[in-house]
Amino acid sequence: MDFERFATAVASPPVPAGESWRPACVQLAAGEKDRFLELCHDRGIGVSDTIGRQLAELAVARFPAPRQAAERSRFAEHVTASVADLAELGLWVYLPWAAQVAHLLGPGEYLEVVTNRNRDKITRAEQELLRAKRVAVLGLSVGAEAAVVIAQEHLCGHLVLADFDRLELSNLNRLGASFTSIGQPKTKITARRIAAIDPYLEVTLVEDEVTAANAGQFISGLDLLVEECDGPAAKYSVRQAAQAAGVSVVYAADERGFLSIEPYRMRPGLPLFHGLAGPDLAVSADRLAALVEWLGGPAALSGRSRHSVTLIGTELAGYPQLASEARYAAGQIGHVARRMLLGEDLPPFHGHLDLVDLIPANDSI
Repeated sequence: MDFERFATAVASPPVPAGESWRPACVQLAAGEKDRFLELCHDRGIGVSDTIGRQLAELAVARFPAPRQAAERSRFAEHVTASVADLAELGLWVYLPWAAQVAHLLGPGEYLEVVTNRNRDKITRAEQELLRAKRVAVLGLSVGAEAAVVIAQEHLCGHLVLADFDRLELSNLNRLGASFTSIGQPKTKITARRIAAIDPYLEVTLVEDEVTAANAGQFISGLDLLVEECDGPAAKYSVRQAAQAAGVSVVYAADERGFLSIEPYRMRPGLPLFHGLAGPDLAVSADRLAALVEWLGGPAALSGRSRHSVTLIGTELAGYPQLASEARYAAGQIGHVARRMLLGEDLPPFHGHLDLVDLIPANDSI
């Protein structure tokens, strides 16, 4: 938007700041900087202008060799000379919920710098290919951390975040959120985290429950589904739709490194849940029991989790989960998502990548 539209949006926000989640990008024209800064001051909007540091990084990204110092200097001089004021360069990104605006490089240069240290674990050509992908994350507990990993590695250009739940205080044992966000939709909380990493990433929020009736529409157009929801019915319905549409599914649980890869794109005949769960899962009255069976049954749980599960409803209010395990699951998802989105033919997988097994304790201590 231009300055005038920004001024109007600040004076009469289309969405209250407390409910907002979408960043606004402002392009300043010549001579508008002072008016822009004055408006931000009057409205209590904090301003961050680090465009000089970003330009310096862009120059290093393009001319990385120590002997290319002269080229870096000429590049900076050329960019500076191309505008009357550096305020006109790039975009000013406004985060309404934070009452902050930041001066950033434009989308192409921003992506170039922020992904530079991905290379060549992800090549530049691969990064461009990934930018054309559309990924959905259903369920934003472990899924929120997975969504942030996907956004931070820039594994897609369009990210769909789906959940109808709101943040509670007990979620703060593992979710990257704040007590100031208690009661807010998990979709918006996650979208705000992503906007602070990549404001140019297209994000869509789905805050209605995904059911058998709308699962096909939800899956349509996806390149990958990350399924992290709690409800057995939704788990079953989205897999049915994903199998029919040829969309692969990845799921990881914060329990002994459990990981499921269901590559329906390459193997459309693969049974749902690897054939380990049938339609009865969709109508399971005991969500926890259904989830435990999907993880391999009670015997597949860690000893501590088996103990905690027996106390749910008497001494404990819910299933045990830890922040480190949620982030480990997110890392697994990011790894698998990157490879699948780049076209690798990964085989079906259902099992545990348990760090306790990989790093056993010394019984002699």
